[in-house]
Amino acid sequence: MTRETLPQVSGAAESAPLSQDAGGRATGAVSPEVPVRPGFRLPVGVALGLVFSFLLVVICGIIITYMAASDRRIAGRLLDEQGLAVLKGNEAVLTGFFREQEQVFRSIALATAGNGVHLTEADIQPFEKLLPEGAGLELGRSVMSETPPDELPDVAWSDFTYEEGFGEAVKVAELDLGNGQLLKGLYPRSVFAAIAGSMAFEGRQSVFILSGRDKAIVIGGLPVSAFAASPEAPLPALEDLGGSPLSRIWVEDRRAHNMGGSIKGRVFPGDNGMFTAIYTEIGAGPAQGWILGTLYRAEEFGAALDQTRIVLYAAIVALIVGAVLSFAVGRMLGRPLIRLAQTAAGLRQLDFAGVERLPRSRLSELDDVNRAFNGSIGALNAFAKYVPRQLVSRLIEEGMTSSRNIELREMTIVFTDLAGFTTMASNLTAEETAAYLNGYFETVSSAITKRDGTIDKFLGDGVMAFWGAPSDQPDHAARAIEAVKALAEQIEASPIRNLRVRIGVHTGKVVVGDIGSAARMNYTVIGDAVNVAARLQEHGKQVDPGAKVIALASAETVAQLPEGTSATSLGSVQLRGRAEPLSIFRIA
Repeated sequence: MTRETLPQVSGAAESAPLSQDAGGRATGAVSPEVPVRPGFRLPVGVALGLVFSFLLVVICGIIITYMAASDRRIAGRLLDEQGLAVLKGNEAVLTGFFREQEQVFRSIALATAGNGVHLTEADIQPFEKLLPEGAGLELGRSVMSETPPDELPDVAWSDFTYEEGFGEAVKVAELDLGNGQLLKGLYPRSVFAAIAGSMAFEGRQSVFILSGRDKAIVIGGLPVSAFAASPEAPLPALEDLGGSPLSRIWVEDRRAHNMGGSIKGRVFPGDNGMFTAIYTEIGAGPAQGWILGTLYRAEEFGAALDQTRIVLYAAIVALIVGAVLSFAVGRMLGRPLIRLAQTAAGLRQLDFAGVERLPRSRLSELDDVNRAFNGSIGALNAFAKYVPRQLVSRLIEEGMTSSRNIELREMTIVFTDLAGFTTMASNLTAEETAAYLNGYFETVSSAITKRDGTIDKFLGDGVMAFWGAPSDQPDHAARAIEAVKALAEQIEASPIRNLRVRIGVHTGKVVVGDIGSAARMNYTVIGDAVNVAARLQEHGKQVDPGAKVIALASAETVAQLPEGTSATSLGSVQLRGRAEPLSIFRIA
């Protein structure tokens, strides 16, 4: 079969405004692509997870911090109020004790007021029942008093002193009865120890009473023997009572410090941990100069603060768990996008058959995207049947996707043609003709694409292909000849009778690139080398009309083949439409 219309250079090559670069390539008016700076990229799932986690941490962190600070302030106020209530309650107990004892003394004095009667030990014995256990009354001689008979004197309380017959210090109360007698009340230290014992509650505190900062009256937990009295020291020194951590309350230590707040207190180290002592200094009355307080283990006194700390820790743990879950949710939301990106990457390779369809999603927006994307895969797959897939893939790989990408290159062009196909087709139905041609084209296409060639177009029963673009192929001639020989072997081995194929191969300078209009664009080659390859294919029917396969190549092509490649010289021939003769070789 002959072809009247062949690709021509005239007009097309002249009308394209070309300029040569340093490598001899011609380029058209191509808009430069904006360079993309490489940079750090985060997976969308990680980005979403980080955003969700960051927002959760910031928002909840602010809330937790505010609540923790508020809880600590509230807990601190509660501790102050609790400590103040304990101290006031203990002080009220001690003050009430002295008030009751003075009332007993006044009752005795009222019984003798104005009658001059002297009391005996028997007279005061009933009143001793009103005294606490361990305390007693005595009568003595008073000095002359100028107190009017209608007024009762105040009860005078002494400091703790040493008294014969007592093994511990005694606090003495005296009242002039106005009849020459002096009523004395003896209150040993154990009386105040019992009072202190009544102040303790819940077993969490140990009440202490100090005389000034250096003498101990009562310290809970110490044996009675620790308070043995002597004339020189009725009360023991606080620092000598090493059996109680309170002995170190005033010792300067880097871990010791005074408490803040509305109550007086001190935190200090003991032998087995930290302790907290809260106290009040009594400024008037029989207990003037005393320090009344309560001793706690530090962790027990700060239990309320510890509870807020526990709540804070729990909130932090919950925040971390929430951040991790948020990150996981972000990753989960990002997976469909990652799958979409991977599928899109497969589409970039034009692998429509191997691209897996995106699954349905419970999120409506993602489901819409997935369904639309799956629909586009089908549309692209249908469209890909009408475009050279390998060519488009290479153009994408080479980054040559601008609207006007034109170059001048040396390339190798191949034309194939089915000899006698018109006669054969007249004896076949339309379906048989199409099936025959499709099978033939599959064979030709396979031989070309396996050697990295590009199929330019199908021309009736012929094929036009080229090597050397869009990718640089320095060995384009060798690849083309290898593809031609492989095709020739397959044709020779084909059992189909009357199958005759002519092939022409030529190497030369051509214009290659996007040729066409905005509505329709082809990536093709134009130039005299294209015409020569087509004329060589035509000349094959004159060389050996009955051959099943005849493949002719120009001397320009054979000159670039590796040493040892077989080719039979046919001399110089005058091809149709050319003024100069051309040396040709038969390669198959």
